[in-house]
Amino acid sequence: MALRVRTHRPTLTEESGFPERRRYPWGPAVVLALALLVFIAALAEIGLRIADLRATNLAALQCVGSATSLQSQYGLYVLDANAGYVMRPGTCVRLKTTEYDGILRTNSRGIVGPEVPATKEPGEFRVVVLGDSYTVGGQVPYEQTFPALLERDLHDAGYANVRVINAGVGGYTTFNESGLLAEDLDWMKPDLVVLAAFLGNDVSENVLATAVGYRIAPEHPKGMTWGTAAQALVDDSGFWFPRNHQVGGPTPPAPWEPDQALPRPVGNQPANTAPVSAGPSPSSGLRQTARAVWDSLRARSLLLGDLFGVPVDPSVSTAPGAAPLAQEQERLNLTSFEWTILRDIPHTYWLDVAWPLFGSYLADARDSAAQAGAPLVLVAIPEPAQVVDDMHARTMANFRFSDAEVDWSRPQRDLARVAGVDRVPELDLLQQFQSMPNRADLFLPIDTHFTAYGHAVTAQTIAQYLQDGGFLTAARNST
Repeated sequence: MALRVRTHRPTLTEESGFPERRRYPWGPAVVLALALLVFIAALAEIGLRIADLRATNLAALQCVGSATSLQSQYGLYVLDANAGYVMRPGTCVRLKTTEYDGILRTNSRGIVGPEVPATKEPGEFRVVVLGDSYTVGGQVPYEQTFPALLERDLHDAGYANVRVINAGVGGYTTFNESGLLAEDLDWMKPDLVVLAAFLGNDVSENVLATAVGYRIAPEHPKGMTWGTAAQALVDDSGFWFPRNHQVGGPTPPAPWEPDQALPRPVGNQPANTAPVSAGPSPSSGLRQTARAVWDSLRARSLLLGDLFGVPVDPSVSTAPGAAPLAQEQERLNLTSFEWTILRDIPHTYWLDVAWPLFGSYLADARDSAAQAGAPLVLVAIPEPAQVVDDMHARTMANFRFSDAEVDWSRPQRDLARVAGVDRVPELDLLQQFQSMPNRADLFLPIDTHFTAYGHAVTAQTIAQYLQDGGFLTAARNST
């Protein structure tokens, strides 16, 4: 049998004398690079979480002595028949955003600050400050809030017997403040009451507090929110404003006439009230789902949060100030501050009663203070866009406002008119804030609440006003 001999045919590379070129293993290289990237990201995430754990432990040390310790405001609020809702006594809450990481702590009375004995010390002069989150000041240490600084400034001015009680609660307006004062008047025993109204949302939220009340809401970041009718009211209100160019909606409610009685509060809803779903929105779909997933990842990952920013936590703040310009024109609704600066406000029921309701509850607070023999002073905290140029420009751009459409000082004039009708002396902070050369530093750029500097300027301005107005004469006489 003849043997077959296989002959080897040289390849082109062999004939040319060059070694054979092999294909680069891109697939395994990419997998290895991705694995290395994930490993580095995991190490970074672990490092950040270790640092955050240290911060959490430090926060826990500040909460020693509190009955309840929370990592967010969920569980802080409980419904109240008089004030709508109040803060839970003996509770310590960590408030953490990209701009601050602090502690809000309530005492046995359910307010922030030192314990307040029910019995006054001889000669003690008590100043009770009512307000919302600007008054609570959870963005800075309590010692840097304007009520705490007001007490210090008055002590430095020779009023050593003054005790300032911070009775602010986040989200409050005159509806809540008048109810809280009436409820706690016996132990507060005020000699002077200062009501700090934030014009950014107090007017509209008075309407919601009256029209829909509050309810326990397990699905909400704060565990508590407006009554179930709120969503429909806010959605319908978009059709009240012609500039929104919305058609086909419900007919706006009939105007309110001054000879009509003001609406009475509907009260809070039972704890077992089911939330109302707003239904699918026109923007729902794959893009909305992807955005929700991305926001969730940024919120849960410290690394992604540091790299790409953390979504605004609605349990801490609902007013991002450094948001990008809106691609589409923003629409007005009942909850918008911007409707209060319109030169031509639509004549419909809930917009018509907004300022009268504010004044009605202000008068209730004045009358409660009078029962204790205390005068009431109104302090107007301006909307940041009235003070900070960048925020002002963003509002004008987002709503596509022209100068002919808006009057930025109108809310202050409307408030002054209401205060005059109620015979309540008023301190408007707008002029003082606008005169500051570094006025942009008064507010946090994203959260938009006061910075420590904003609290200090507010305290100094109030202290001077109270002294010049003779509201502290009794305090001086009792020293």
